Amino acid sequence: MGQKTVKRIVAAVLTAAALLTTSVGVFAEYTDATVKSYEEQIIAATRNLEAAQASLSDIRDRRASAWEEIARIDEIINTQLELKELTEKYLESLEEQIEQTKINIATLEEKIAIQEEARLNRMAQNYMSESVDFIELIFGSKSLVDFLSKLERIRSVMEYDNRIIAELGENREQLQIEQLKLNEALAIQKEKVADYTRIIKEYQAMSEEKLALINSLNNDETEAMNVYYYYKALDEQLNRELEEYLAELQRKNQSAYVGGNGGWPLEPGAYYHISSEQGWRKLNGVDDYHLGIDIACYNGTPIRAFNAGTVIVSTKHSSYGNYVMIDHGGGIVTLYAHMSSNEVKVGDYVQAGQLVGYCGLTGNTYGYHLHFEVRENGKVVNPRNYLVFP
Repeated sequence: MGQKTVKRIVAAVLTAAALLTTSVGVFAEYTDATVKSYEEQIIAATRNLEAAQASLSDIRDRRASAWEEIARIDEIINTQLELKELTEKYLESLEEQIEQTKINIATLEEKIAIQEEARLNRMAQNYMSESVDFIELIFGSKSLVDFLSKLERIRSVMEYDNRIIAELGENREQLQIEQLKLNEALAIQKEKVADYTRIIKEYQAMSEEKLALINSLNNDETEAMNVYYYYKALDEQLNRELEEYLAELQRKNQSAYVGGNGGWPLEPGAYYHISSEQGWRKLNGVDDYHLGIDIACYNGTPIRAFNAGTVIVSTKHSSYGNYVMIDHGGGIVTLYAHMSSNEVKVGDYVQAGQLVGYCGLTGNTYGYHLHFEVRENGKVVNPRNYLVFP
């Protein structure tokens, strides 16, 4: 439970106590004029303080969300950069293959040209030259076998030339087809690189927007912190002034303390653990002075009076929820908050250990517990100074 409008409650305590004295008229009149003014100012300061805390919490949540988004965007950008790098390396490989294919095609074309030239030369020598005389070839042969042998050699040479030229042509066609496929693959990979580049730029722009938002939120946080500390200081000042005033009133209406160290405010044997001590702590990331001790217990656990005394407050508050205050005399007052119901009313005299309510979840709380406070002459003190732990 955060800092409460303590002095407002103390004011009610002292007002109720004063009503039991002979000076009730003067006390009530003075309280209506002074305490009510303090109360209204403290309520306003507390509301502004809570609004500042809510604003800080919202700013920090939005900033944390923005950092998470940036982390997610960075992962996407890194993935796209890796894919782009791999694709660019593949592009380099394709370009090298295309260049090598061009070289291979040029080499084959050169070989084809040389082979065709050789074939033409042989054709010219054997068939197209005017000096070639098949009659001479016939009669110049020693025999028919010699003639056929010469003719076969000529035919074989021509067939070899044609076969070599055809094979070279087929190889060239295959390389040309391969070059077309490589060019198509190259175009596809270039489109992929362009897509990766576009995506990277889009996410980089998103990351820059988030960073700009974070910078803006940092400025907002500074302003919200200034507002928070302003109203915190104002709230503390008003509470301090009211505390001093109420302490003076209480001294004028002092009664004797009922005595003893008091008992335990929970049902005997009930499960409990201390979830928050009295004093300074962190609440929503900011320093907060906790007025009492939080005793976590099960829902519906009976709450017992710490000691005998008179009930001076039994009501419901936006922060305390359902709460009761008991005046034990001698300036000692105890407070029991967040109860599901109040089982005593103002003016009741209760004995030590008497039921005053049940543990609940009313008011400003994050879990089932009893918020227990002790005040000495209007000032909060550590309840451990009075409690007897089971």
